[in-house]
Amino acid sequence: MIGAGLQFGLIHRLRRGVYIPAHKWNGRRPWEQDKLVLSGHLAATNGQQVYSHFSAARLHRLHLWNSSRLIHVSAAYRSSPSRTSRDVALHFTALVPGDVVQRLIPGVGLASYTNLQRTVLECAMKATLEQAVVIGDSALHAGLALPDLEALMNASDGRRGIKRARHALAALNRLSESAGETRTRLIVAELPIEQPELQVSLATSSGTYRVDFVWRGIRLILEFDGDTKYFDYQPTSEALIDERERENALIEEGWRFIRLKWKHLNNPELLKARIMKAYLTAQQAAAS
Repeated sequence: MIGAGLQFGLIHRLRRGVYIPAHKWNGRRPWEQDKLVLSGHLAATNGQQVYSHFSAARLHRLHLWNSSRLIHVSAAYRSSPSRTSRDVALHFTALVPGDVVQRLIPGVGLASYTNLQRTVLECAMKATLEQAVVIGDSALHAGLALPDLEALMNASDGRRGIKRARHALAALNRLSESAGETRTRLIVAELPIEQPELQVSLATSSGTYRVDFVWRGIRLILEFDGDTKYFDYQPTSEALIDERERENALIEEGWRFIRLKWKHLNNPELLKARIMKAYLTAQQAAAS
């Protein structure tokens, strides 16, 4: 039965002995497939391993961007499995009970994984700046306490990657509400200009509107338009109308806009030039 299902594309193999219907795999976005692969590993191992790093970040339901797709597992030396699959990254470390949390995943089983502060720190020690800050910003929204993170970071002095982690964690900002906003903020931070305020409410004659980034002094707004920013909360047609009315009200008040989509983040240098041009134009207009 399984062989026929695989042959005719009716089921998809997550790993040995673990399968899902093909329609639950096909067409899924890469990060959704990453979560399914992790669930498959959890089901295959019956929850006997402790997940860490990027796998723990997925189990904490944090935002990830372009991060490792491997299954990351942490274990003590004496209890480490002798063999692992090629898609598994095994980390040797000393874990105490407080380092590990558990969650029951419906239909899969009980998952054990590193706590929030340890997960964020270990990702930051391995990841690029953008990857680490995306995870860290998301963790702040998920309840990460900065004192706990700082205490763990101080206790980790001398570990490989700790300097990189300190640089990334110093850049965290709980006001960034998505991976796209975090990446946008980091790009703007590299420009030789005044840094914008985040998540600001602006009053107009048509009501109060919240914007992602704003330079009040020159009346310039930068908005990152993620695919689900508005459409998750109301029908697409209504969302588009409301957004157009919102923008028109702000334009009538003398505000200028820079609008970004995911594709614009793929060319940071071109994006920087675009932001600089808009900033200088708005600056000149404000001075006249």
